[in-house]
Amino acid sequence: MIILSNGKRVANFSSPHPFEFTDGSILEAVSNEKAENLKITFHESVDTNGDVRLSFSLSVDVIKEVAIWQQMWNNNSIDVVFCPLPMITALRESGYDLKFSPFRSIRVEDRIKKLVSIEKQCI
Repeated sequence: MIILSNGKRVANFSSPHPFEFTDGSILEAVSNEKAENLKITFHESVDTNGDVRLSFSLSVDVIKEVAIWQQMWNNNSIDVVFCPLPMITALRESGYDLKFSPFRSIRVEDRIKKLVSIEKQCI
C-alpha cells in the first residue's frame, strides 16, 4: 500500500506490473507468484467465424483475498485496491456491490507515459 499525494491510500491486488501515477508515486508490482495465484479465470466461447465471447470467474484464492481487502476497507485502512478490469467485471456480474468496496480498476491519464490518475478510477 502507498499513500498518493492527495492522501488516497491505494494497493495493488494482483498486477505483476508497477503503476506510476500522475503525481510521480509508484505502486509496486506484486510478486509473480502472487500474480499467478490471484489471476482471474477466463472462459472463452469461440464462434465459427473466430469471434470470442469472454466471461470471467473468481477462484477460491481470489475470493479469500477479496474478503481480506474488504475487511481492511471496512476498518478504514485502505481507500482503493486496484484490480484488473476482468475482476471488476466478474465481481459486478456476481452481484457484488462495488460502490461499497475498495475494488477499482486504474484510469490511465497519459497513454504514452502510462500514467495512472490519482483522482479517478474505474468501477
